[in-house]
Amino acid sequence: MVQIPSAELRTSYSLYSLDFDPEDANRLIVAGGGGPGNHGVGNKITVIDASRPDTLDIVSEIELSRDEDSVATLAVGPRNKDSILLYAGVNSSAADIAKGNNEHFRVFSLDQPSKAKASSDTPKITELSRSSLFETTEKDAYQRVLRLSQPFSGSAQVGAVATGFSKDPEIALFDVPSTGGATPKLRGNLELVREAVDVDIIQTGQDSYQLAYCDELELRTMNIGKGVSEGPKLVFTMPDEQALTGAARPSFRSVRYLTPDFILAVANLPKGGGVVLHGFRMPKDDKVHGKLREKDEEKVKEANGDVDGAAATNGDANGTADKTVVATTVEEPKARLCVSTKLPSSVTRATGLAIRNLSPPASPTAKQGDAQFVIAVTGQDSSITLYTLDHQSVADINLIVNLFKVTTFKNVHNGPISGVAFSYVSPLAADSDSDSEKSDAKAVAKVRPEYLKLASIGSVGNSAIVHSLPLKKFVDKTAHTRRGGAPRPARYVLALKSQAPSPKGLLLFTALITLFIGLFVQSFLEIKGYSSPMIGARRFVPVSWQQNPRYRAGQSVVGNVHYANSETLTPDGVHGFLASLLAEKDLKVQDGQAKKVVLNVGAEDGKVQVSGHDAEVGNTQPTPKEWDELHEAQKKVWKEKLKAAGHWGEEMGETIFKNILFGELGAVVGGLVR
Repeated sequence: MVQIPSAELRTSYSLYSLDFDPEDANRLIVAGGGGPGNHGVGNKITVIDASRPDTLDIVSEIELSRDEDSVATLAVGPRNKDSILLYAGVNSSAADIAKGNNEHFRVFSLDQPSKAKASSDTPKITELSRSSLFETTEKDAYQRVLRLSQPFSGSAQVGAVATGFSKDPEIALFDVPSTGGATPKLRGNLELVREAVDVDIIQTGQDSYQLAYCDELELRTMNIGKGVSEGPKLVFTMPDEQALTGAARPSFRSVRYLTPDFILAVANLPKGGGVVLHGFRMPKDDKVHGKLREKDEEKVKEANGDVDGAAATNGDANGTADKTVVATTVEEPKARLCVSTKLPSSVTRATGLAIRNLSPPASPTAKQGDAQFVIAVTGQDSSITLYTLDHQSVADINLIVNLFKVTTFKNVHNGPISGVAFSYVSPLAADSDSDSEKSDAKAVAKVRPEYLKLASIGSVGNSAIVHSLPLKKFVDKTAHTRRGGAPRPARYVLALKSQAPSPKGLLLFTALITLFIGLFVQSFLEIKGYSSPMIGARRFVPVSWQQNPRYRAGQSVVGNVHYANSETLTPDGVHGFLASLLAEKDLKVQDGQAKKVVLNVGAEDGKVQVSGHDAEVGNTQPTPKEWDELHEAQKKVWKEKLKAAGHWGEEMGETIFKNILFGELGAVVGGLVR
C-alpha cells in the first residue's frame, strides 16, 4: 500500500472546529478554546500552513475574549477585497445572554498572503461583525452547526446555522455577501419539531439552492429560491421494526450532499451495534405532485386567510426575518436507498463525516460527469475510516456505485475526534489537442502530483493532524471518442486502492454448512447400513441405532449384493446388520442363485471378514457352517465379535443369522476361547 504521510500540531487550547480555504488547499483554519472563565485556556482561531506533508506551521492566530464561549463552529467564506472572510459560532458572555442578547454569529477577516508578504508581517485576523440569527433567547442555546454552499465563481453562496440545546430548535438561512459588506443577510428561520443533528446545503441553479437536514430519525429537504423558499419535505424515515424484531431504530448522525441527486448519510445502529453508510437518491418533482402541492397550498391559504401563502420568507435590509417558513402537508415522493455499507466492527458509533468530490462541476448549472468521491467517517475509538464512491453518468442516467473501503487510521488522536475536513480540489483542465491519443497522454503527463489533505482535530489532546492522501490522474480508455473530436477527459482519483467486499467469509460459511450436512448424511447412511464405511460412524453410536426395524419377505438387493429365499432376512434387516461388511464384496447373482455369505475372522487382525461361499478356501481352513450347526461356544464367540464390531445386538435375535455361513474359530475348537 502507498505510504500516507501525516503531520501533527499541538495547540494551547482545545479544538472544536476546522475548515480549509476553498481557494488554497494548503491553508487550514482551526478554532476552539476553554470557554468563559479564568482557567488559563483562551478562546482562539489559528491559521495553519499545511503545504508540507510532514510539517504544520502556525501562520496567524487571534485570541478572543475569555468572558465569552469557545468557538463551536467555523467555516471559510469568500474573498472580500484583500482578505478572506471567516464565519464562526461564538456565544456571547453570560451577562449579555442574561439580557437576551446572544450575538452568536461572528465574521472575521484574514489578510491574504500577498498583503502579508508585502508588509512582511504576520497575516492579521480581525473581527468584522457579530449578529444574532436565531429567534430563541434561551441561555443554553448555541450555534451547533454551520454550513455554507460550495463556492462557484460569479455565484452567491447561501449558509445555514442550526441551534443546539434549544427547547425551540430552529435553522436560520442567510445569504453570504459576495462583495462589499461582511454582515450576512438573513433569509428566514425554519422552526423544527426536533433538533437538527446535521445540516448541509447545495446550489442547484444560478439562484436556487437546496437544504438538507436530519434529526435522529428523519431526513428532510427544502428548496430555496430567490426570495422564496418552499416548505420542507420529508424524504426518508428510519424504518421502525420494533414491533416485528423488537430492535430499536437506527439514528442519523451526519448528512452530506454528493450531487443534487444524491445524499450520503451516516447512521448509528442501536445499542452500539455499529455504523452504516447510506447513499440516497433524491426524489424529483413531477407534475402530479406539483398539482397536489398547489391544491394543498390553496387550502393552507384559505385556512389562514393569507393570500400570499405561508411558505414564503423574505429578509429585510437589516437582516431580520419577515416571516417563518411553514411546512406543507402534501405527501411527497421519498428518497430511495441505492448504496449502503457497514463500517468495521470496531467502530460502534460514528462521530463525524467529511466528503470531497475529486471532479466537481465548474458551475452550479453544469452537469456532474463521472467522478470519484472520497469519504471519511470518524468513530468513537478515535479512528478515521476512508471510503471511495464512484459517480457514473450516462446520458440522463446518474448512478453512485462501488462504495468501497480504502483504509482505516486507528488511534489518530489521544481522545475523541471533534472535527474532520477535506481540502478542496480543482478539476483538471480539458486538453484541446485534436489527436485523442496524444491528448490523453498530454492530459496525464502535464498534471503534477497532487494530494488530497485530510485534517482532523482532537479536543482532549489539543491536536491537529493532516494526512496527505495521494491522488493520481485517470483517463477512462473505454470512453468513446471520435477522430478529430474532443479528447478523453482526465480527472483525479485516489491513488490508494479500495477494497471490494471479500466473498471469502460467505464461501467459508457455505463450505462449512455443506461439510456438516455431508457428514450428517454419510453418518446416517453408515449407521443404517445404506453405505460402505467411510468415516466409521457406527463405532460411535449404540447398536440399537444400527437396526432398521422394517422387515419384509422376498428377495433383497443391497447395491450389487443379492440375498434370496429368506423370510426373516430382509433388505432393511441386512442393511442394519452387515452392510458395512457386505459392501466390501462383489457377491452378484450367478445362474439365478445368489451367493451365500461367509463370515470369517482374520488370523492377523482378528477382524470380521466377509466372502462368497464359492471363494477360494485354503486346504487348512474348515468348511463354513450354518448357524445351527455351530457349537454353542462358537456361537457365543461369534456374537461377541459381531457385537464388538457394531454389526449385531441382543435385540436383533439369532434369526438374522440364517442363510449365512460362519467359519469355525480355531481357538474355540482348540478349547482356548478368548
